[in-house]
Amino acid sequence: MPPYSTHGIMSTLSTNTSLFTIETLGCKANQYDSQRLAEALVGLGWREAGSDENPDIVLVNTCTVTTRCSRKCRQIVNRAVRDYPEARVFVTGCYATGFRNELTALDGVAGVFGRDEWEDMYAAIAGADARCPESLSGDFGIKAFSGRSRAMLKIQDGCNSYCSYCIVPYVRGAPRSRALPAVRAEAKRLADAGFREIVITGIHLGKYGEDLADRPTLAEAVETVANVDRVKRVRLSSIKANEVTDTLLQAMRAPSVCPHLHLPLQSGDNHILEKMNRGYTAEEFLHTVEKARDVLSNPAITTDVMVGFPGESKEYFRHTVEICEQVGFSRMHVFPFSTRPGTRAASMGNRIHSKIAKRRSKRLNKLAGKLQQKWADSFVGQEVRVLFEERKNASLCGYTDRYVRLSADAPAGYEDKIARVRCVKRRGKILQGEVVGLEDV
Repeated sequence: MPPYSTHGIMSTLSTNTSLFTIETLGCKANQYDSQRLAEALVGLGWREAGSDENPDIVLVNTCTVTTRCSRKCRQIVNRAVRDYPEARVFVTGCYATGFRNELTALDGVAGVFGRDEWEDMYAAIAGADARCPESLSGDFGIKAFSGRSRAMLKIQDGCNSYCSYCIVPYVRGAPRSRALPAVRAEAKRLADAGFREIVITGIHLGKYGEDLADRPTLAEAVETVANVDRVKRVRLSSIKANEVTDTLLQAMRAPSVCPHLHLPLQSGDNHILEKMNRGYTAEEFLHTVEKARDVLSNPAITTDVMVGFPGESKEYFRHTVEICEQVGFSRMHVFPFSTRPGTRAASMGNRIHSKIAKRRSKRLNKLAGKLQQKWADSFVGQEVRVLFEERKNASLCGYTDRYVRLSADAPAGYEDKIARVRCVKRRGKILQGEVVGLEDV
């Protein structure tokens, strides 16, 4: 990913202000955490270094979900040390939490801080006498989401599911939820800052509220955000299929909630799902999809699929292909199994050769492309709502409620706004449309 952007936060600061750069790898939760870190530095009177400026501080917010991610993190740290020899380079995030020694061994690193050591990192940057802001030391919290049209709102962190291939529970810790008043307050801050869409995110969203005394539900969190004035769209990030409740589906019927569920399948075979410790069967997954389609109006169902898990036979892989065809996912993220030291899957036998995994990935990606195009085709001739996020020459691009990429010619003033657009045709995987008018004025 590119360096995390905080342009616009402190545009009025003088040029002799201390400068920082944040590099972010990984998931939506990490993107949210980088915003927290950026706002803490801005609170010190710092600003992000421009492309022609050398930062005084480089923060690398790391991911370690795969060994490839960890390797990329080390490369970025080494590059930062090389490119900015006068800067102090600090490393945090999941990789820093779980594999500190691999980072402290790198030359030129000023400090490595785990996710529970942000107060110490803040003191190392700002000075021992500096008071760490509550957004880092206590409840999470952000005021904006710089450089984006959609804002993430993290309502939960941590996981205790221990999927056999996943390192996340070991580096993120046990589930921790935010109380509904804090969720509501942050949603209001983001809406007041002009964000039209709020993406509710977490490490294990289905566990939201279980650790709190009053045990609020994810459905209540969705309703809370959807009921905040000036919130135009609410979207859920990833949730396990066996944690989609009837009350959650009813909450998603609200006009401002996007009819879109990201349900990671991982495998369509029950034997592999059991070895993965996913907690559901293929039949239960299909039942959740059926329920969602019964309750919601033509929902988008997106997914993640892993190929090449230890023991995945031709038959087991065929089961995965069949489920993907049966569901007709609107978008699929296909990726090969990657051995992650420290997980149970790392010691499993019956490994799948990388050439076989690549062939299976290619086959599923081909299917994914066909399904994605079919989904986009279903909207041609219809009017949809689009949040325009970026301009390319005369055209603006964005996503519909049902998570289809769309491009349309639009005048100035439509950026970061929700518009009504008539879909004219599909080009590749992207819809082409004609603007009908602004919904968001």
